Amino acid sequence: MSFHLGEGSVRIEFDEGLYPKDAIYGAAYVFIDRCWVHLDRAGDRRIQVTLKAKKPGADTQAFAGEFQNELLGQAWRLRIVEENKKLVEAITARALGGAAGPPGLDELLAMDIGEETAFEDPLGIAMSWEEKYKKKGKGEAAKAEGDASADVSGGEKA
Repeated sequence: MSFHLGEGSVRIEFDEGLYPKDAIYGAAYVFIDRCWVHLDRAGDRRIQVTLKAKKPGADTQAFAGEFQNELLGQAWRLRIVEENKKLVEAITARALGGAAGPPGLDELLAMDIGEETAFEDPLGIAMSWEEKYKKKGKGEAAKAEGDASADVSGGEKA
């Protein structure tokens, strides 16, 4: 990295092997509100950045230092993004899969259901109407009627 101070401007050259081109673009973008930014190819794998202050009397040497610091920050952010790319993709895929809701008819038809797994009810939601509403069978109804008559006859004895 080298820089050259000019009149109201500073020119900095970077090696693409040390700083990725996207990091240089990101750092240049941060300065477009204060400087006119010009990017050029200075040689094989070298990029030249020229910063010219939009306001007269600006400290161009300070711009050079700020640009170098911003370039380091941008390069570090790019590295973190690349290292965590697979994790971000996995979390995004799970979030989108969860937002899709329950499986549709096509997914249910594509499921492999065998005799062993056909009647499994891990959530306990498959229940007969009789179980759910406690309808009594004939034997239970007769028993219930016998209990009721015994209570009535028992009530007469007293």
